[in-house]
Amino acid sequence: MKRLAGKRALVTGASSGIGREIALRLAMEGCAVGIHYLDQKAEAQALEAHIRSENGLAYIFQADLTDLDAVTALADHAWETMSGVDFLINNAGVSYKKHFLETTREDVDIFINTNYRGTFFLTQAIARNMVKHSIEGAIYSITSVNGIRPGIGQSAYGASKSALETLMKGVALELAPHNIKVNTIAAGAIATDMTREARSNPATLKEVTEGIPMGRFGLAEEVASVVVSLLISGSYLTGESITIDGGLLLMRGYGKPGPYDPENLH
Repeated sequence: MKRLAGKRALVTGASSGIGREIALRLAMEGCAVGIHYLDQKAEAQALEAHIRSENGLAYIFQADLTDLDAVTALADHAWETMSGVDFLINNAGVSYKKHFLETTREDVDIFINTNYRGTFFLTQAIARNMVKHSIEGAIYSITSVNGIRPGIGQSAYGASKSALETLMKGVALELAPHNIKVNTIAAGAIATDMTREARSNPATLKEVTEGIPMGRFGLAEEVASVVVSLLISGSYLTGESITIDGGLLLMRGYGKPGPYDPENLH
């Protein structure tokens, strides 16, 4: 059975990683999927073609989420193209390590503008239309365990994801009277392009996996399966953060901070 037949979803950052797997699983369940991408046009087109080859419905949308005019245009274009949106999956984001004393204004702008600001206004635009058209939908945002417990070099990135965690709880509260459910997924170490560097370095890979009770990186499809299962269930769940991290937050973590060299601070 196509358990989401007739539903429409917009998935940001869907050309690769977790977003791609969510889009694929939604399409498998009969959901029409809007595939948002920033610069991976070929990958987005390939995903669209794959879904259509399986008799699914898919559309691609390009937008830079740091550009608020582009965010508004994305919301309008997706809504018009798919004749509405039942599910918004905020997956797009940027992540890299930068020690606190070395973090620049540009770094903070990158994290806040993409991970928080762009997501804020896209969610607002889609939710406004949901309310106007009486769509009892759902909004899921992919955050990070670093938004709950930042790691070394993750202060600025973690703060942007923590802001998203708090934001979505407030959104859940305010949209509950319209039966729009809003939750977050705090992902741990997942095998995607964002973690490729860590996984390709044997020493780093060993250090990271030793800090995870399950002893391995998670898979993008493992995150996707949770999101899509919850959408299928029509769950009563709202305002919650679901952690998918192989038990990482149960441990004390990996990596010990070392002192800065004053001579190398700029």
